[in-house]
Amino acid sequence: MASYGFVMFVWFVVEKKRNLLAMFTKLMYSNSMNQGELFELAEIPESAPVFTPEMSYKVLHEINRLQGFLRFCPDENGVYIARCEPDYFILPVLGSHFKERFGETSWAIIDEKRRLCLRCTAGGEPELVCPEEVLPSGENPPDGEWENLWRNYHKTINNESRNNPALQKSFIPKRYRKYLTEFQK
Repeated sequence: MASYGFVMFVWFVVEKKRNLLAMFTKLMYSNSMNQGELFELAEIPESAPVFTPEMSYKVLHEINRLQGFLRFCPDENGVYIARCEPDYFILPVLGSHFKERFGETSWAIIDEKRRLCLRCTAGGEPELVCPEEVLPSGENPPDGEWENLWRNYHKTINNESRNNPALQKSFIPKRYRKYLTEFQK
């Protein structure tokens, strides 16, 4: 749990040291270093506040939400692309989930807030890159057949008599709706 706390500390406090995060995570999981050695290597005082359980809950909750709320659509090259604006730097954590989910299919998740992209090519490992490497034009892909299929699916399964906007707001906050196809008109 202390190693997990260290990774969370890097996300919250030392977000600008993103390149170190991958190295620390590899070292942490290889069990070759303890938390004290990791803190020393990162030049973080041992007495630094790591994070509170409430902060941990918020991060884990956002990871869980994005695992369900990301909407992917294929571009002209067959790469499935999703966009988001998470409150926390969680792209590296999403990598293993979506690599397993997509298998040999290439995909990318673009974090609009931090201007970062997590991409995984067929058979490769997820990696952080600039969004321009995935979408050279920097623009959203045009609204197409994929989005229309998703809207049609949502419309088909939606039961209007059970519509509850207040409950919907608690499960799907407005900040996520910007990138959810079913909420776009």
